[in-house]
Amino acid sequence: MVAASKIAAGYADRMYSQYARVRPNHAAPNSLADILGSELVFRKSFSPWLPTSKDAKMLDLGCGYGEFVYFLQREGYARAMGVDRNVQQAEVARKLGVANLHCVKAQEFLRRSLNEFDFISAIDVLEHIPKSEVPEFLDLVRAALRPRGRFLCQVPNLAAFYNQLFYKDFSHETPFTPSSLKQILELTDFTNVQVFPMGPVVHGVKSAARHVMWKAISGIMRFVQAVEGGPRGPLDSIFTAAIVATADKG
Repeated sequence: MVAASKIAAGYADRMYSQYARVRPNHAAPNSLADILGSELVFRKSFSPWLPTSKDAKMLDLGCGYGEFVYFLQREGYARAMGVDRNVQQAEVARKLGVANLHCVKAQEFLRRSLNEFDFISAIDVLEHIPKSEVPEFLDLVRAALRPRGRFLCQVPNLAAFYNQLFYKDFSHETPFTPSSLKQILELTDFTNVQVFPMGPVVHGVKSAARHVMWKAISGIMRFVQAVEGGPRGPLDSIFTAAIVATADKG
């Protein structure tokens, strides 16, 4: 019988080698302007947690086409770099001018990067890792951080009003709720763990209307939750499709 780990590895290699084809919304960008499509979200949602020193050494795991790496470099973090296992995505990003990208599996890179980084990010990465491997992955992240270094991650929220973001991608392995994400980060000895909703980013009239409507819908969901089971903790009242966590090495 073929070992389960070998089956999983084969499926993952096959999936990620054709990710852009089977996931049209991950199609290759044609210009740096396309790569900057998420700049507003990055600035409003992630900037408050970035290092104050522009000389900080930063690593984005599973960087894809380098969107976040390029954003960091434009923000003045010249030592920002990214790693991704997908050769095609890394090559496209390099041709468009995104610097400091390395084609390697995140775990392999982290193992040889002890106490090296001030900031590590993993945007839409943890959900792709089998549940049994998540603790070790986070141990590697923590070991790669310098003292008082920070880790930032974004994952789909299984507690969302609908779970499309997690279940629409066959390569998603491990679901998270705000509470379970906080639990695993604390289990792997991160400190000052905070989890936040990733609600609509306001950038105009339409997005402002969406933001107001989302606030109303969230209120209804909290009411339904209270009727069903009584008062809950603040993390149990986060219903956005995605959530973000920050955690420190200490």
